Amino acid sequence: MSVLLREARLRERYANLYPGLVAGHWLPAAEVADHIASVVRRRWRSSTPQGRVMADEHFEFTGGALDLAGRSHQQQRREDREADPVE
Repeated sequence: MSVLLREARLRERYANLYPGLVAGHWLPAAEVADHIASVVRRRWRSSTPQGRVMADEHFEFTGGALDLAGRSHQQQRREDREADPVE
């Protein structure tokens, strides 16, 4: 199994929707998700954003833990981790 850092890159055309993020730069996906969740909490006074915080059409993704079949070995998305806690 190869373990790589999961990264996200904001697409240029959606840069205005994500204050504080620079479009076109690869960043650790966990940091991007935490930043977006923080903005949502401050802006809408919500304790936890619901659903995915990074829309697939707004971001590109690379890396992550892969098994031999090339499928994600871990649950990478925040909502997947919350919905199905590790035993």
